[in-house]
Formats: sequence, C-alpha cells, structure tokens
Amino acid sequence: MIKWLRRHWWWVVGLVLSGYKLSLLRSQHIYALGAAQHDEGLFMKLAGHIVRGEWLGPYDQLTLAKGPAYSIFIAMNFWAGLPLALTQQVLYLVACLMVVWALAPVIKQGWARLAVWLLLFYNPLTYEGESMTRILRQHLTVPLALIIVAGLIALVLRRKDFRWDVTLPWAALTGGALGVFWLTREEGIWIMPMVLMVAAALLVGACLEGKRALLQTGIAWGVLMLAAWIPLNWVSSMNLKHYGWDGTVDNKAPAFEDMVGSLIRVTVGPERPYVQVNREAREAIYAVSPAFAQLRPHLEEGPVALKWMEKTIYPFEEKQYMTGWFGWALRDAMQAAGFASDPQTFLAYAQQVADEVNQACEDGTLSAGRPRSGFLPRWHEDYGQAMKERWREYWNEVLHLTHFETIVPESYGSDDEIRLFVDLTYDSLSPSPRSTYFHKPDQIEQNRVKIDSLRAIGNRLMGLYATLIKIGLVLLLVRGLERLIRRRWSWLTWLAFALGASILAQLMINFLVHTMAFENLYPAAWAPVYPLLLLLFVLMVEDVFKNWIYPGWSQLRTRFGNKTTQPATTEQK
Repeated sequence: MIKWLRRHWWWVVGLVLSGYKLSLLRSQHIYALGAAQHDEGLFMKLAGHIVRGEWLGPYDQLTLAKGPAYSIFIAMNFWAGLPLALTQQVLYLVACLMVVWALAPVIKQGWARLAVWLLLFYNPLTYEGESMTRILRQHLTVPLALIIVAGLIALVLRRKDFRWDVTLPWAALTGGALGVFWLTREEGIWIMPMVLMVAAALLVGACLEGKRALLQTGIAWGVLMLAAWIPLNWVSSMNLKHYGWDGTVDNKAPAFEDMVGSLIRVTVGPERPYVQVNREAREAIYAVSPAFAQLRPHLEEGPVALKWMEKTIYPFEEKQYMTGWFGWALRDAMQAAGFASDPQTFLAYAQQVADEVNQACEDGTLSAGRPRSGFLPRWHEDYGQAMKERWREYWNEVLHLTHFETIVPESYGSDDEIRLFVDLTYDSLSPSPRSTYFHKPDQIEQNRVKIDSLRAIGNRLMGLYATLIKIGLVLLLVRGLERLIRRRWSWLTWLAFALGASILAQLMINFLVHTMAFENLYPAAWAPVYPLLLLLFVLMVEDVFKNWIYPGWSQLRTRFGNKTTQPATTEQK
C-alpha cells in the first residue's frame, strides 16, 4: 500500500483537492428563474414530461425549439436521486480527468498530470455565482466540449499505436459526446473546426503511412461517426413516434429558417440597428402574404406584442422587435394563431410564409435584398461601430472575468413557477421573495465562510489564469510562425491550432450576438471555451518543452558532459 501511494501520490492529492472544491461548491444554491419559460423554465418543463414517461409532452411552439439533451440529463439525474448541482460538477470533474488521460502519452510525470487536472478543475467559471448557478445548458456543453477535445487529442497521440481495445473506445466516446453536444445547443457548429482539422490531419498522415494505417484510421472515424449518429437518430425516432416528425430541433428545420430568412430580406422602411424585421416591413408583408397576415393580430397587439416588443431602445409605440426576440415572438404568434398544434402544421405554415414572401420579393412586389435562410440579420453600419468599440471590453471580460462573483442571487418566481425546480433537482434553491418555499433558510448565511473561500480562490486564480492564457496564445503564434517557415508541423502544434480555431469560432458567435442582437456579456456565454483556453496553454507548453527545451537541454548536457568526462578518461588511460 505504501509503495502504491508513493507511485500514485498525485491521484490521492488530486482527489483530496477535488473533494475540497466540491464541498465548497455545495454552499452555492441553485439560482432558479421560474419565469424564464424559454430557458430554464423550458428545460425543467420538458424534464418533467420525460420523468413521467411522456417524452417531451404535448407539442407547442417551444417543445422542439431547443435541443432536448439537457432536459434528458436533468431527468436522468432525477431518476438517480442525486443533487443536480453536484452531479453537474462531478461530470465536469470526469471531463477534466478525461483530458489528463488523453494527454498521458506526452505528459508522463505524476506532478504534471496533477497540475493539468487542477488547472482545469479549479476553473473559476465553475463556481461563478450569478450565471453559472442557473439551470443552463452550459452545465452540459462545458464538460462535453472537454470530452470531445480530449477524445480528439487521444486519437492523435495514439495514432502510431493502434489498438482495438484503446483506439475504438476513444473514438466511440468522442463520437457519442459529439452527438449529445449537437443535441444540447443550436450553435454547436463551433466545435467542428477542431473535429475537421484533426480528421484531415489524421487522414493525410494515414495516407503517407500506407494502406494499413489508412484502414485503421477509417475504422476509428467510422466508429466515431456512428457513435455521433446514434443519439441524433434516437431523438429523431422519438420525435417521429410522438409527433410524427423525423427531426431533432424544429428551430433548425429548413422551413423555419427559410421563413425567418424571407422576412429578414425585406427592406421596406428605414434600416434600424438591432431590428430584424421593422414595423414598416411587417405591414408590407401582411399585404402580400395571406399566411403571414394571419399573425398580424398577435404580432401587432395583444399578449405577444406586449411581451416581446422593445420598450427601452425604441419606444413601445414604434412597435419594433429586437433581433434577439423576434424569433420567439414569431413562435408565440404562430401558437396563438393555431399553427403550432404539431410539427407538420408548424413547418408547413412556415414554408407557406417563406414561399409567399420570397415570391413577392422575386417579382418586385416587395423591396428586398438577396434570398436568405436563417437568423443572421442584415448588416447595419452600427454593427461595425459596435464591434470596434466593444471588442476590447469583450476580450477583457473573457480573459479577466472582471465581474466574477460567487454569491448566488435570489431566485425569482412564485410557488407554481419554481415547483419543478424544487421537485426535480433534489437540491437547494436560493430563496425567492415571491415564494413561500424556503429550503433551510439559514443555510445560506451559515455557508458564508465557504462562499468567501470560493471567492478568495477565484480571485487568486483569475490573474494567474489570464497570464497563462496569454502565454499560451503567444506561444501558439510564435510556434506557428516557426512551423510555417520550416514547413513542418508537429502534432501538438496542429492540435493547438485546431483547438484555437474552435475557440475563436465560439467567441465570434457570441461576440456577433453581443454586437448585433442583445447584451451577451456574461460568463455563461463563454463558459464552454474558458477551460479550452487553459488546455491550449497546456498543449503549447508541452509542445515547446518537447521541441525546444528538451532538445536544447540535451545538447547542453552532452556538450558539457563530454568536457567533464574526457579528462577522466585520459587519466585512466
């Protein structure tokens, strides 16, 4: 036992420090927003239906608007009878361990593995209190992204030593995580740059090594794609069984994207920043699209208009919908008009609107730009100005987490609105002033020491982490230029560049939302890429040590070693 502890002491230290952090995290209660019916309220509602064996429940305009993976995860946790917040943190811990395992061929020292493990696990965004204590999909996308990246790293580092019992499980794990990731958020495309860059590099390398390596690589990636397809196919089959529609998320269905794109392309009336479809455009579309005209009573007045029309940037009397909210207003109006009874009716109506509007645009009845599909708004000069003014603030917030806080805000909602949070999480909620539910009301104050300890840890680490991220990015740039000049790439450098491409894609997507749609400057927005920035630093440090420092040190030892040993040999002679 003593011998084992000496060899694996880093496991013991890591588990103790991980347990310490988990114990501190139990002082943070869940921040429940019962009225957030398009976010956590929706996830809890869908999870409640799954728990009762009803799949996602009766179809309405929101049932298939977002990926179901997180609601399934909540339901599975309920069936296991575990505190939801604890399960989420344990899942992140497992993801960190997967990264350490993936790096095992190049990071062999126990202390170095411990350092990587703790560097990732003590990520301050895992105990940020104002956004990451909410019931948000980031609690699934963050560990899933780490697992996907770990799997890709493992496939690269083990490419020379193909073993059925090692390579294929890594491929299956990576593919399965990718499939679930795709079912969690609608903008999951940002992970694909790394997937495609790694796949391309492995394919090229296998072609150079011969038919056997090419066959092995093909089998591994076949397993990966099959594993990714299985959860997607399962969700589609469940939707087909319960709703008669073979798909995963109707928000990404071509018919709905075509409808939104057709409305955005109309250029009637003055161009306004942060407005996809202005009031003048809507009025013009009503006149030429009988289908869209059926939404007029709901989009122009009544509960839908009162809920979604802008009241701050533009006066309510102007009847403008902000870019980030128009899609939800459109869905609610379709529900109110009776077009969201099932996916077929919903999407058939969407296609009818798209066809009518696009036809009016093509024949010149409506002033319009080029054909479009999807949610990207037309360009406005204010967006460019906003990007120039805000990119430093955005990057500074990502890097330095200047608004980091561990205190959890009060929950919001009546007894009925937060009931599902109470029933399904098996966890404590922060008190809600509108609710009579108080779970251990003095526990928050009694946990003050632990919350303060979390804050102190975070404050100490944030500056260090910001420095490490900067070092990693600088090393990536310098090493990339060197490899480009020499026209020879190391696998670790390529992995870092591929990871950097996905990080950049995720940050750009959120930055575009922040500057073209709505305020998106909060930690949960970039939570999936923050640990990846830390991992990029790890990859670059290992790459630099392996290719610069170790060879240089060996040469120095050889040179000075020869000088010191040669005289001794002469004397002996």
